Amino acid sequence: MRMNFVKAKLKRGEPTLGAWLGLPDTTSARLMARLGFDWLLVDAEHSAQHPSLVAAMVATIADAGTSAPLVRLPGNNQEWFKWALDAGAWGVIVPMVNTREEAQQAVRWCKYPPEGTRSIGGAFAPYGFGTTDRMSYTQGANTEILVVLQIESAQGMANLDDILSVPGVDVAFVGPNDLHAQLGLPPSSEGAEPEFVAALERIKTSARRHGVAPGIFCSDGEAAAQRIREGFQLVNAAADISCLMEAATRNLRIAHL
Repeated sequence: MRMNFVKAKLKRGEPTLGAWLGLPDTTSARLMARLGFDWLLVDAEHSAQHPSLVAAMVATIADAGTSAPLVRLPGNNQEWFKWALDAGAWGVIVPMVNTREEAQQAVRWCKYPPEGTRSIGGAFAPYGFGTTDRMSYTQGANTEILVVLQIESAQGMANLDDILSVPGVDVAFVGPNDLHAQLGLPPSSEGAEPEFVAALERIKTSARRHGVAPGIFCSDGEAAAQRIREGFQLVNAAADISCLMEAATRNLRIAHL
C-alpha cells in the first residue's frame, strides 16, 4: 500500500502544492495529474459533480501515480464520505465546519473502527493506494487518510480551538471567499483587510498549538508562494477553470493586436 506522501510532508512541516479541479470531467484530471502537483482536489462542493464522476476522476488521478487525489465534499454528509473514500481518495476536505461536534463527526466518518465508524466495503478504495489487498488497505487507511476541515465562518472562528483540538484532524483549511463574507467583507481569494489578516493569524496560531497543518485556497501560483512564505502548507497553485479562462483570454487579446 502506498504511503500518503502529502500527509507525511505536512507532518514534517513542509508545504505541499496542489491544483483545484472544478471542471466536472476526467479529461481535466488526466491532464493535471501529469504536471507534477503534490495533490489534485476534485471539487464536488461547487461543481456539477456526481458520485460516479468523482470516482472516475479520483481513479484517473490515482492511476497516474504522481498526485494524491483529494475530494472536497458537498457538505458534512456521511454518504459523500463513503463515496469519496471508497473511490480511493487519499483525503477529503469538509466545507463549513463550525463546531467541535461537526469536526468529531467528520473524523469518525473517515476512520474505520475502533477510531471511527466508517463502514468496510468498496472494491476500489485500495486501488487508490496502489494495492488490490483490501486487508492491508483496511489496516492502513486510518493512518493514511487526510482529514481536512474548512474554517470559513464566524462560528468556525469562534470555536477554532475546540475544532482543531479534535484528534484525527490533519489540516485547517481556510476558505477565503466565505471567510471574507462572514467577516462582513467583499469576497476575495486574497485580501489584506486587517480583520481578514487577523483571522488568518488566529487560524495559524491555533493550528500550530494543536499540531494541525494550515492550508488555504489561492487564486494563482504567485498567491500560493506568498501563502507558503506566511506558513501555510496545503495550498493550491492553480485551478483548471481559471487557467483555461486566463489562457483563452490572453490568446484572444494577443490575436486581436
